[in-house]
Amino acid sequence: MNSVTSPASSLKEVWRKYAEQLAGKEVQSPLNIGIEASFTANSLIPFVGAPLVEAGLAPSIELGPYNQLFQVCLDYKSYFHSDLNVLILLFRLEDFALDDLLAFLQGDDTAFESASSKIDLLVSALQKLRASFKGSIIVNLPPFPSILPSHTLSLENSYGLGKLHRGLTSRFFEQVKNIPGIRICDFDAIQREHGLSRSFDSRQWYLYRQPFTDSFLLTAGAVLARMVKAFRIAPKKCIVLDCDNTLWGGIIGEDGLGGIQLGDEFPGTAYRDFQRLLLYWRQQGILLALASKNNEADVWEVFDKHSGMLLKREHISAWQINWEPKSENIPKIAKVLNIGTDSLVFIDDNPAEIDYMRQARPEVVSILLPEEPADIMATLRTISVFDRHEITQEDRQRSDMMKAEEQRVALGNNLSKEEFQKSLGLCIDFFPAREEDLDRITQLINKTNQFNLSTIRRSLDEVRELAKSSRHRIFGLRVSDKFGDYGLTGVVIAEFFPEGSELVIDTFLLSCRVLGRGVETALLSVLAVEAQKEGATEVVANFIPTAKNTPAAAFLPDHHFLSEDKKLWRLAVSQIPAVLPWISLAHLGGHKA
Repeated sequence: MNSVTSPASSLKEVWRKYAEQLAGKEVQSPLNIGIEASFTANSLIPFVGAPLVEAGLAPSIELGPYNQLFQVCLDYKSYFHSDLNVLILLFRLEDFALDDLLAFLQGDDTAFESASSKIDLLVSALQKLRASFKGSIIVNLPPFPSILPSHTLSLENSYGLGKLHRGLTSRFFEQVKNIPGIRICDFDAIQREHGLSRSFDSRQWYLYRQPFTDSFLLTAGAVLARMVKAFRIAPKKCIVLDCDNTLWGGIIGEDGLGGIQLGDEFPGTAYRDFQRLLLYWRQQGILLALASKNNEADVWEVFDKHSGMLLKREHISAWQINWEPKSENIPKIAKVLNIGTDSLVFIDDNPAEIDYMRQARPEVVSILLPEEPADIMATLRTISVFDRHEITQEDRQRSDMMKAEEQRVALGNNLSKEEFQKSLGLCIDFFPAREEDLDRITQLINKTNQFNLSTIRRSLDEVRELAKSSRHRIFGLRVSDKFGDYGLTGVVIAEFFPEGSELVIDTFLLSCRVLGRGVETALLSVLAVEAQKEGATEVVANFIPTAKNTPAAAFLPDHHFLSEDKKLWRLAVSQIPAVLPWISLAHLGGHKA
């Protein structure tokens, strides 16, 4: 009889084979991860590492000493030998404040303050770690204690251990959330999702000081891996949706407006809740599009007239509603949105459509909607392709910005290039980046491919380190016109050398949304003003060609930069052209509110 391999066993096997292949070899672009825990954490490693391997990353995971959280925070280099990219710190309340927890349960009124002081010390240690460690930091919210005399189902739990856990966890969270660049993994939520009784392994705890079951570690490892992947892998940008039996139950062309299932009765409630989820994703910056084999008028009738529709026509950024193969309509949607097909997620209820899309467009993430409507939310809420650590104002406004772009395109179709540029009423704001701008700047650094001279990728923590550097300057560019605000769409990272007269461009990029409108020249022009302020007389730039940044290839020679090797380009600041006369400047060198 063949036994069924469990998900935990499968991941362990993936990690074992990977570790064997990795042994003694030098890895290109390794992802070095350190894990320090107040408990024995060896068993967690494969559950963090295997999902990263399956995502195409090359993780190397190093385990710190048992229960040395404070020491690692104060001097991590003494405990980890790798050049770490990510440091994960995990703890349980009972591992470093057991006496206080027990005293509290015995009625000691001072025990909460004593335990709180230890929480404060841990936060202080994390602040010191943040100041010295340039990589990304993940720390957990502690799960509910498992080894104390008081039980979760005891009658006094709400006033006893439950109150203590809530108070200490809240105290820790409220302080840590204000430390820049520390991400929080909610082990308490994972434990609640998994079930407390299924999370704790008493035998493993007493024998090895490893408190968790494999099934809990499987879930916790998956969440931690998602957090690490979000540092390295860009989220998908658009959901392409089928309509019939996806946004509503039934077929609009056959059942009519009154016959489809959508509203206050099941299964219509399930489709309505799915639409709530779609609007939630849209509010986070995910674009919504339609790919439906249907009569277009029938589809829009549902959007415009059905009282159960939460999605409205204005929420949809692109659509292909026709009888052509959906795999052929996908590139058309991507073109309208000016994104790659690899940024799309396709959701359909038809297994044949999903199978064909996976074969014809393997770069598209294709998701089959559950046959049972009641399972839609449970299935789709857990997908991780939209994971990101920060949601910026530009993310929240992205869909509305797409509507403004449609108006610009309509205007440009009737005018010459120069007439179009003059008619836009462009205004640019070039400013030294502030702390609150760094999330969006990091996004642009990691996802801008076309107009990007160097395509150097950096984590948010690395960008923060550059912002602190006395030699480096980080500038942002906001662009607006008569149709609206494009948002923060340009980034320059420049390095000044006190002993010389050069401004060296490390990063110079623009979002494709503002290309071809004179903004490229304007960005260089206002950078020249900053160069003069710093006493630089020459601008030096490096163009590193990639498969996608061809639109930037001609920028430097077109602006009179000279190069002997076609890599390093130079131009005197005095020769940099001025801003085009129809582009106005706002708060140059300052910041636009």
